[in-house]
Amino acid sequence: MSKWLFRIVWIPILVVAVLFLVANRTLVPISLDPFRPENPALSTPALPLWFWLMGMLFLGVALGAAGQWLSGREARAQARDNRRELRAAKKELAVLTARDEAARRQAAPHEDDAADPADPPKLEATSI
Repeated sequence: MSKWLFRIVWIPILVVAVLFLVANRTLVPISLDPFRPENPALSTPALPLWFWLMGMLFLGVALGAAGQWLSGREARAQARDNRRELRAAKKELAVLTARDEAARRQAAPHEDDAADPADPPKLEATSI
């Protein structure tokens, strides 16, 4: 369903955009001087209108992506701190687990000497 909706909406938009860009191929200088439009002090070379439109589109996308990336700075810093804290906690857990295993190994021989009350006594067979 979403694939068809995508095609129904975006294909006509892309066709109109391409037709617009092809139809506007005249050379257009961009003037950056609002006081002297007939002889601007600051102007760009005359390039096709589609070049300026696509350039502004790409510039807008790049600025939007940069703004989005900058807005996520705090979340990335928090994620880095969480990763560091998790690594430290894992190391501490490994150390404590190793200590616990070592303590159990040291206590294990002493437990074998004591009889387990759940086990019945062993009887040895003797001959008469």
